[in-house]
Amino acid sequence: MSVSSGILSTQLIQEGIIPISITEEQTKNNLWTKLSKMIEPLPTTDELGMFARQMYTLTKTSVPLAGALRSLADNTKNQKMAHALYGIVEHLEGGQDLAASMQHYPDVFIPMIISMVRVGQNSGRLPESFLRINQHLEAQAASQKSLSTALRYPLFVIVTMVGAIIVINMFVIPAFAHVFEQANVELPLATLIFIGMSNFMLKYWPFLLVLLLGSYVGFKYYLKTSKGRYRWDYFLLKIPLIGKMLRRIIMLRFAQSFSITIESGVPLIEGIELVAQSIENKYAQSKILLMRDAIERGKSLTQAAAATELFSGLELQMLNVSEETGELSAMLDQISSFYKREVEYDLKRLNDIIEPILILFLGVVVLVLALAVYLPIWNIAKAAKLG
Repeated sequence: MSVSSGILSTQLIQEGIIPISITEEQTKNNLWTKLSKMIEPLPTTDELGMFARQMYTLTKTSVPLAGALRSLADNTKNQKMAHALYGIVEHLEGGQDLAASMQHYPDVFIPMIISMVRVGQNSGRLPESFLRINQHLEAQAASQKSLSTALRYPLFVIVTMVGAIIVINMFVIPAFAHVFEQANVELPLATLIFIGMSNFMLKYWPFLLVLLLGSYVGFKYYLKTSKGRYRWDYFLLKIPLIGKMLRRIIMLRFAQSFSITIESGVPLIEGIELVAQSIENKYAQSKILLMRDAIERGKSLTQAAAATELFSGLELQMLNVSEETGELSAMLDQISSFYKREVEYDLKRLNDIIEPILILFLGVVVLVLALAVYLPIWNIAKAAKLG
């Protein structure tokens, strides 16, 4: 771990040594080292949750913070996380507090984590803050795993099906087309269509590949623009069945994040802004930020939520009751538990609907392909028998 000149100077002075000058050694990084640092993966939600759990244990036992972080960095497999932890140690030894030190690494620590750490250290309840961060990240990781597990099978079937169609059109159909051409028999419409598709792909596959890659790159660039991502996220919420499920996932994330910020003592306005940043859907994020603006103008939380048109009547009623009773965090926990069950049901229902559709589509493709290939073979055999 490299040590900055300021920290080294302070350590030498404490030991009675007054340095005249300190020159930092510049390490030479080759191209491979620079590229490897660029492609190093960010820490996953599970890794951040484990970090929060370890920090809860260490801060609860009053272990010196710098030493604890250095120990965690030494045993962290993710290089970006390790680099951030070593950097935080340097900032701590340079006189900054923990939250300010973590702010130097926004690609590793999201604003919500930093704000909760700041509230925890200011209130003297830093271990409790790390415990809540761990609980929040574990819940977030669980919802992400449930969604990825539910979508894994449909995506696998679709990719396999597309790959099989490409292989058949590029290699199988041309071989049969040569046989049919030599036999000089009348071909059914399905066979003619498959042969036409195969010839088109064989002739223009470089252009099709460029078109496919260009479309992918263009779509990714479009999503990186603010308007593009906003419109795409709005479109996703309007898709039948999927849009309803995505809205429930957004409400689950909102309730979980808002509850954890309220329990941690984060101010209401700041908490709503942090919750908005934790929502990946840009359309919903903009609506939640409108809630913050409405509350700043004097509106109640329920009035601000109603103006977004994201919340159902039942949710608005529950928010109104929680405002009157002062039990906002408890009510958000109830909303979170409700939507957790609803999302699990939606994911199961989505699989139940998609699976038979995929099987039916696959059966139709196989049937049409079989007819396109074997009907001409049957005609050739019949003609040979009559001849």
